[in-house]
Amino acid sequence: MLSAFWYVAGLTSVQLALVRGWQTQDIKTKVESFEEASHYQGTLMVPGGIGVVATGLFLWSALDYNLASTGWLIAVEVIYIVTLLLCLPFIGMGLRRGRIAALMAQRHGRNNPELEQAMADNVPLVFGGVAAILIPVAVALSVFRPF
Repeated sequence: MLSAFWYVAGLTSVQLALVRGWQTQDIKTKVESFEEASHYQGTLMVPGGIGVVATGLFLWSALDYNLASTGWLIAVEVIYIVTLLLCLPFIGMGLRRGRIAALMAQRHGRNNPELEQAMADNVPLVFGGVAAILIPVAVALSVFRPF
């Protein structure tokens, strides 16, 4: 449970900072928002996501579920794999791109084409939203075990 809360807190913190950075026009606020999102990504979101997978594997082995015949468990694993190997890297790449572009714009004291291109690309926001939607789906599958 702790790793799940850790991951959700990280995803929420990163998403809020990203949205703030994407919405503001002030370069200094963009830089601060992306720095904050980058910090939360490295301290909460990614370690929490890895912790969820690791503790889920330990719980699976302790409860002695059959991996091949338990449909809900396979669906939860696919959700975790999609989140860990698809959503989190795309969030990180978009965040890094926006952060570097904002730092370059701050250094020059004005907007630049790289920052405008990075802000036009909504990839981290989209994949953050997908990751946020997958959390209740995985929880529902784990709690209700429909198949």
